[in-house]
Amino acid sequence: MAITFEKFQEECKFYNPMKNFELDTNIIEYRLDPLTKESTYFNITALESGLKWSIKIDEEELLQTVEKSREGCFMCGDAVRSMTPRYLENILPEGRLTVGQAILFPNIFGLARYSAVLTYPNNHFFSLDEYTPEVLIDTFTCALEFIKRVYKEDKEAKYAAFGCNYLFPAGSSTVHSHFHLFMTAFPFDHIKGLASKSEQYFHENSNSYWSHLLETEKKEGERYLGTVGNTHWLVPYAPSGVKEVQGLVEGKSNFIEFEEEDIRNLSEGLSRVLKYYRSQGVTSFNLITYSGSLGEKQEYFWPGLKIVTRGYLPPYYTSDITWRQKLLFRKEEWFDLPETVASQAREFFVST
Repeated sequence: MAITFEKFQEECKFYNPMKNFELDTNIIEYRLDPLTKESTYFNITALESGLKWSIKIDEEELLQTVEKSREGCFMCGDAVRSMTPRYLENILPEGRLTVGQAILFPNIFGLARYSAVLTYPNNHFFSLDEYTPEVLIDTFTCALEFIKRVYKEDKEAKYAAFGCNYLFPAGSSTVHSHFHLFMTAFPFDHIKGLASKSEQYFHENSNSYWSHLLETEKKEGERYLGTVGNTHWLVPYAPSGVKEVQGLVEGKSNFIEFEEEDIRNLSEGLSRVLKYYRSQGVTSFNLITYSGSLGEKQEYFWPGLKIVTRGYLPPYYTSDITWRQKLLFRKEEWFDLPETVASQAREFFVST
Protein backbone atom coordinates (compact mmCIF):
# COMPACT_ATOMS: atom_id res chain seq x y z
CA MET A 1 0.00 0.00 0.00
CA ALA A 2 1.37 3.39 -0.99
CA ILE A 3 1.92 5.98 1.72
CA THR A 4 -0.46 8.91 1.34
CA PHE A 5 0.11 12.48 2.49
CA GLU A 6 -3.36 13.70 3.43
CA LYS A 7 -4.34 17.32 3.92
CA PHE A 8 -7.57 19.30 4.24
CA GLN A 9 -8.26 23.01 3.94
CA GLU A 10 -10.95 25.34 5.22
CA GLU A 11 -11.56 29.07 5.06
CA CYS A 12 -11.59 31.57 7.90
CA LYS A 13 -13.48 34.74 6.80
CA PHE A 14 -13.61 38.14 8.51
CA TYR A 15 -13.67 41.90 7.84
CA ASN A 16 -10.08 43.03 8.11
CA PRO A 17 -9.40 46.45 9.77
CA MET A 18 -5.91 46.43 8.20
CA LYS A 19 -7.60 46.42 4.76
CA ASN A 20 -10.25 49.07 5.45
CA PHE A 21 -12.60 46.37 6.75
CA GLU A 22 -12.75 44.59 3.42
CA LEU A 23 -13.74 40.93 3.43
CA ASP A 24 -10.63 38.84 3.96
CA THR A 25 -10.01 35.10 3.94
CA ASN A 26 -7.37 32.97 5.63
CA ILE A 27 -6.74 29.46 4.35
CA ILE A 28 -6.16 26.97 7.17
CA GLU A 29 -4.52 23.68 6.24
CA TYR A 30 -4.65 20.50 8.31
CA ARG A 31 -2.18 17.70 7.60
CA LEU A 32 -2.37 14.13 8.88
CA ASP A 33 0.72 12.17 9.85
CA PRO A 34 0.90 9.22 7.40
CA LEU A 35 1.39 6.70 10.23
CA THR A 36 -0.41 7.98 13.32
CA LYS A 37 -3.04 10.17 11.57
CA GLU A 38 -2.40 12.89 14.15
CA SER A 39 -3.02 16.37 12.73
CA THR A 40 -0.93 19.50 12.35
CA TYR A 41 -2.33 22.84 11.24
CA PHE A 42 -0.99 25.84 9.32
CA ASN A 43 -2.24 29.28 8.34
CA ILE A 44 -1.33 29.07 4.65
CA THR A 45 -2.35 32.67 3.94
CA ALA A 46 0.00 34.04 6.59
CA LEU A 47 2.86 31.85 5.41
CA GLU A 48 2.40 32.79 1.76
CA SER A 49 2.33 36.49 2.69
CA GLY A 50 5.86 36.17 4.05
CA LEU A 51 4.86 36.82 7.65
CA LYS A 52 7.70 35.80 9.98
CA TRP A 53 7.70 35.02 13.68
CA SER A 54 11.38 35.55 14.35
CA ILE A 55 13.73 37.74 16.36
CA LYS A 56 17.41 38.25 15.69
CA ILE A 57 19.59 36.65 18.38
CA ASP A 58 20.93 39.15 20.88
CA GLU A 59 24.42 37.66 21.12
CA GLU A 60 25.42 39.99 23.94
CA GLU A 61 22.35 39.07 25.97
CA LEU A 62 23.07 35.37 25.49
CA LEU A 63 26.72 35.84 26.45
CA GLN A 64 25.74 37.69 29.63
CA THR A 65 23.27 34.94 30.55
CA VAL A 66 25.97 32.29 30.12
CA GLU A 67 28.59 34.22 32.09
CA LYS A 68 26.25 34.98 34.99
CA SER A 69 25.39 31.30 35.30
CA ARG A 70 28.98 30.07 35.73
CA GLU A 71 29.30 31.04 39.38
CA GLY A 72 28.43 28.14 41.68
CA CYS A 73 27.55 25.78 38.81
CA PHE A 74 27.48 22.24 40.26
CA MET A 75 28.20 20.65 36.88
CA CYS A 76 31.44 22.55 36.24
CA GLY A 77 34.91 21.16 36.91
CA ASP A 78 35.50 19.15 40.08
CA ALA A 79 32.15 20.24 41.53
CA VAL A 80 30.36 17.60 39.47
CA ARG A 81 32.18 14.87 41.43
CA SER A 82 31.50 16.34 44.86
CA MET A 83 27.98 17.72 44.38
CA THR A 84 26.18 15.08 42.29
CA PRO A 85 24.80 11.64 43.29
CA ARG A 86 26.43 8.30 42.48
CA TYR A 87 24.88 5.07 41.22
CA LEU A 88 24.74 1.83 43.19
CA GLU A 89 27.72 -0.48 42.77
CA ASN A 90 25.77 -3.16 40.89
CA ILE A 91 24.92 -0.64 38.15
CA LEU A 92 28.09 1.47 38.02
CA PRO A 93 30.90 0.35 40.36
CA GLU A 94 32.59 3.68 39.67
CA GLY A 95 29.43 5.60 40.68
CA ARG A 96 29.41 7.83 37.61
CA LEU A 97 30.18 7.01 33.98
CA THR A 98 32.76 9.04 32.06
CA VAL A 99 33.34 8.88 28.29
CA GLY A 100 35.65 11.50 26.78
CA GLN A 101 34.20 14.93 27.57
CA ALA A 102 30.95 13.52 28.96
CA ILE A 103 30.02 12.37 32.46
CA LEU A 104 26.77 10.70 33.55
CA PHE A 105 25.27 10.61 37.07
CA PRO A 106 21.85 10.03 38.70
CA ASN A 107 19.26 12.80 38.64
CA ILE A 108 18.60 13.71 42.27
CA PHE A 109 14.93 14.24 41.35
CA GLY A 110 14.41 11.14 39.21
CA LEU A 111 11.32 10.52 37.10
CA ALA A 112 12.04 6.90 36.15
CA ARG A 113 13.64 3.79 37.67
CA TYR A 114 16.90 5.00 36.14
CA SER A 115 16.92 8.75 35.61
CA ALA A 116 20.32 10.14 34.62
CA VAL A 117 21.92 13.46 33.75
CA LEU A 118 24.73 13.62 31.21
CA THR A 119 26.93 16.70 31.03
CA TYR A 120 30.38 18.15 30.32
CA PRO A 121 32.44 19.25 33.37
CA ASN A 122 35.03 21.11 31.29
CA ASN A 123 32.54 23.01 29.12
CA HIS A 124 29.86 25.09 30.82
CA PHE A 125 28.00 25.93 27.63
CA PHE A 126 27.98 24.78 24.02
CA SER A 127 26.51 27.12 21.42
CA LEU A 128 24.65 25.29 18.67
CA ASP A 129 27.61 25.24 16.30
CA GLU A 130 29.92 24.01 19.09
CA TYR A 131 28.05 20.70 19.28
CA THR A 132 30.58 19.11 16.96
CA PRO A 133 30.36 15.46 15.90
CA GLU A 134 33.16 14.73 18.40
CA VAL A 135 31.20 16.21 21.32
CA LEU A 136 28.06 14.35 20.28
CA ILE A 137 29.94 11.06 19.81
CA ASP A 138 31.03 11.26 23.46
CA THR A 139 27.43 12.11 24.41
CA PHE A 140 25.80 9.22 22.53
CA THR A 141 28.54 6.75 23.50
CA CYS A 142 28.18 7.59 27.19
CA ALA A 143 24.38 7.33 27.07
CA LEU A 144 24.38 4.04 25.18
CA GLU A 145 27.07 2.50 27.40
CA PHE A 146 24.91 3.31 30.42
CA ILE A 147 21.80 1.85 28.76
CA LYS A 148 23.63 -1.38 27.94
CA ARG A 149 25.07 -1.71 31.44
CA VAL A 150 21.72 -1.14 33.12
CA TYR A 151 19.90 -3.53 30.81
CA LYS A 152 22.48 -6.23 31.53
CA GLU A 153 21.61 -5.99 35.24
CA ASP A 154 17.90 -5.20 34.96
CA LYS A 155 16.04 -6.78 32.05
CA GLU A 156 12.76 -5.20 33.19
CA ALA A 157 14.09 -1.74 32.32
CA LYS A 158 13.66 -2.30 28.60
CA TYR A 159 12.29 1.12 27.68
CA ALA A 160 14.88 3.86 27.23
CA ALA A 161 15.06 7.36 25.79
CA PHE A 162 17.37 10.32 26.17
CA GLY A 163 17.08 13.92 25.15
CA CYS A 164 17.85 17.54 25.77
CA ASN A 165 16.20 20.75 26.96
CA TYR A 166 18.48 23.44 25.56
CA LEU A 167 18.17 26.63 27.63
CA PHE A 168 15.21 27.96 29.59
CA PRO A 169 12.55 28.27 26.84
CA ALA A 170 12.94 24.50 26.27
CA GLY A 171 12.40 23.71 29.95
CA SER A 172 15.98 23.59 31.21
CA SER A 173 16.60 24.56 34.83
CA THR A 174 20.24 25.49 34.17
CA VAL A 175 22.36 27.06 31.43
CA HIS A 176 25.07 24.39 31.69
CA SER A 177 24.68 22.14 28.63
CA HIS A 178 23.35 18.70 29.51
CA PHE A 179 21.13 15.77 28.47
CA HIS A 180 18.61 13.61 30.37
CA LEU A 181 18.18 9.83 30.14
CA PHE A 182 15.28 7.64 31.29
CA MET A 183 15.06 3.85 31.63
CA THR A 184 11.94 2.19 32.98
CA ALA A 185 9.80 -0.94 32.96
CA PHE A 186 6.87 1.11 31.61
CA PRO A 187 6.70 2.11 27.92
CA PHE A 188 6.64 5.79 27.00
CA ASP A 189 3.30 6.76 25.46
CA HIS A 190 4.58 8.39 22.27
CA ILE A 191 7.13 5.70 21.44
CA LYS A 192 4.64 2.96 22.33
CA GLY A 193 2.19 4.52 19.88
CA LEU A 194 4.78 4.72 17.11
CA ALA A 195 5.78 1.09 17.67
CA SER A 196 2.18 -0.11 17.71
CA LYS A 197 1.27 1.72 14.49
CA SER A 198 4.51 0.52 12.86
CA GLU A 199 3.72 -3.09 13.75
CA GLN A 200 0.18 -2.75 12.40
CA TYR A 201 1.49 -1.31 9.13
CA PHE A 202 4.06 -4.12 8.86
CA HIS A 203 1.45 -6.84 9.23
CA GLU A 204 -0.89 -5.17 6.74
CA ASN A 205 1.77 -4.44 4.11
CA SER A 206 4.49 -7.07 4.69
CA ASN A 207 7.10 -4.33 4.86
CA SER A 208 8.36 -1.63 7.19
CA TYR A 209 6.50 1.68 7.26
CA TRP A 210 9.83 3.47 7.67
CA SER A 211 11.40 1.99 4.54
CA HIS A 212 8.23 2.83 2.60
CA LEU A 213 8.26 6.36 4.02
CA LEU A 214 11.85 6.99 2.96
CA GLU A 215 11.25 5.53 -0.49
CA THR A 216 8.29 7.88 -0.94
CA GLU A 217 10.02 10.95 0.50
CA LYS A 218 13.08 10.42 -1.69
CA LYS A 219 10.87 10.11 -4.75
CA GLU A 220 8.91 13.28 -3.96
CA GLY A 221 12.06 15.16 -2.95
CA GLU A 222 10.31 17.95 -1.03
CA ARG A 223 11.16 17.06 2.57
CA TYR A 224 14.03 14.57 2.37
CA LEU A 225 17.36 16.08 3.42
CA GLY A 226 19.93 13.34 2.87
CA THR A 227 21.84 10.46 4.41
CA VAL A 228 24.79 10.17 6.75
CA GLY A 229 25.92 6.56 6.57
CA ASN A 230 22.97 4.39 7.59
CA THR A 231 21.00 7.35 8.99
CA HIS A 232 18.33 9.21 7.02
CA TRP A 233 17.28 12.81 7.68
CA LEU A 234 14.01 14.48 6.74
CA VAL A 235 11.42 17.05 7.77
CA PRO A 236 8.13 15.34 8.72
CA TYR A 237 5.07 16.01 6.56
CA ALA A 238 2.92 16.73 9.64
CA PRO A 239 5.46 17.92 12.22
CA SER A 240 4.87 18.07 15.96
CA GLY A 241 6.98 21.18 16.53
CA VAL A 242 8.62 24.20 14.93
CA LYS A 243 11.36 23.41 12.38
CA GLU A 244 11.19 19.73 13.32
CA VAL A 245 13.83 17.45 11.81
CA GLN A 246 13.81 13.67 12.15
CA GLY A 247 16.72 11.24 11.91
CA LEU A 248 16.15 7.50 11.35
CA VAL A 249 18.64 4.66 11.84
CA GLU A 250 18.36 1.98 9.18
CA GLY A 251 19.14 -1.64 10.02
CA LYS A 252 18.67 -1.40 13.79
CA SER A 253 15.60 -1.62 16.03
CA ASN A 254 16.82 -0.74 19.53
CA PHE A 255 19.74 0.81 21.41
CA ILE A 256 21.31 -2.53 22.37
CA GLU A 257 22.06 -3.13 18.68
CA PHE A 258 23.83 0.21 18.19
CA GLU A 259 27.50 0.13 17.21
CA GLU A 260 30.20 2.79 16.84
CA GLU A 261 29.23 3.48 13.24
CA ASP A 262 25.61 4.20 14.21
CA ILE A 263 26.80 6.64 16.87
CA ARG A 264 29.12 8.42 14.43
CA ASN A 265 26.39 8.77 11.83
CA LEU A 266 23.79 10.09 14.29
CA SER A 267 26.32 12.52 15.75
CA GLU A 268 27.32 13.88 12.35
CA GLY A 269 23.70 14.28 11.26
CA LEU A 270 22.62 15.99 14.47
CA SER A 271 25.59 18.36 14.32
CA ARG A 272 24.44 19.42 10.84
CA VAL A 273 20.90 20.06 12.06
CA LEU A 274 22.21 22.24 14.89
CA LYS A 275 24.34 24.23 12.44
CA TYR A 276 21.19 24.78 10.39
CA TYR A 277 19.35 25.97 13.50
CA ARG A 278 22.20 28.36 14.26
CA SER A 279 21.92 29.82 10.75
CA GLN A 280 18.22 30.47 11.40
CA GLY A 281 18.75 32.37 14.66
CA VAL A 282 17.41 29.57 16.86
CA THR A 283 18.26 29.91 20.55
CA SER A 284 16.52 26.90 22.11
CA PHE A 285 15.48 23.35 21.23
CA ASN A 286 14.11 20.04 22.53
CA LEU A 287 15.53 16.71 21.40
CA ILE A 288 14.57 13.08 21.92
CA THR A 289 16.51 9.97 20.90
CA TYR A 290 14.38 6.81 21.03
CA SER A 291 14.34 3.13 20.10
CA GLY A 292 12.22 0.01 20.26
CA SER A 293 12.09 -2.22 23.34
CA LEU A 294 15.60 -3.18 24.40
CA GLY A 295 16.72 -6.68 23.52
CA GLU A 296 13.84 -7.27 21.09
CA LYS A 297 14.48 -7.44 17.35
CA GLN A 298 11.56 -5.63 15.74
CA GLU A 299 11.68 -5.62 11.94
CA TYR A 300 8.88 -3.09 11.82
CA PHE A 301 10.49 -0.36 13.95
CA TRP A 302 13.42 1.98 13.27
CA PRO A 303 15.11 3.95 16.08
CA GLY A 304 15.86 7.61 15.61
CA LEU A 305 15.70 11.11 16.95
CA LYS A 306 13.41 14.11 16.70
CA ILE A 307 14.38 17.71 17.33
CA VAL A 308 12.21 20.85 17.44
CA THR A 309 13.00 24.50 18.10
CA ARG A 310 11.53 26.48 20.99
CA GLY A 311 11.10 30.15 21.91
CA TYR A 312 13.57 32.94 22.56
CA LEU A 313 15.51 33.89 25.65
CA PRO A 314 14.41 36.87 27.77
CA PRO A 315 13.68 39.71 27.28
CA TYR A 316 11.77 38.46 24.19
CA TYR A 317 10.59 35.17 25.65
CA THR A 318 6.96 34.23 25.85
CA SER A 319 5.77 30.65 26.23
CA ASP A 320 5.04 28.87 22.95
CA ILE A 321 2.77 26.43 24.81
CA THR A 322 -0.81 27.67 25.15
CA TRP A 323 -4.15 26.00 25.86
CA ARG A 324 -4.23 24.91 22.22
CA GLN A 325 -0.99 22.94 22.46
CA LYS A 326 -1.37 21.75 26.04
CA LEU A 327 -5.02 20.71 26.06
CA LEU A 328 -6.53 20.84 22.56
CA PHE A 329 -4.24 19.81 19.69
CA ARG A 330 -1.35 18.62 21.88
CA LYS A 331 1.02 19.95 19.24
CA GLU A 332 2.80 23.23 18.68
CA GLU A 333 1.57 25.68 16.09
CA TRP A 334 3.69 25.65 12.99
CA PHE A 335 5.21 28.83 11.61
CA ASP A 336 6.99 27.32 8.60
CA LEU A 337 5.83 24.77 6.07
CA PRO A 338 7.91 21.56 6.22
CA GLU A 339 8.89 22.03 2.58
CA THR A 340 10.32 25.47 3.42
CA VAL A 341 12.31 24.09 6.35
CA ALA A 342 13.66 21.29 4.15
CA SER A 343 14.75 23.72 1.43
CA GLN A 344 16.71 25.68 4.05
CA ALA A 345 18.25 22.69 5.84
CA ARG A 346 19.13 20.59 2.80
CA GLU A 347 22.35 22.48 2.05
CA PHE A 348 23.76 21.27 5.38
CA PHE A 349 23.43 17.68 4.16
CA VAL A 350 25.15 18.17 0.83
CA SER A 351 28.26 15.96 0.78
CA THR A 352 31.53 17.86 0.85
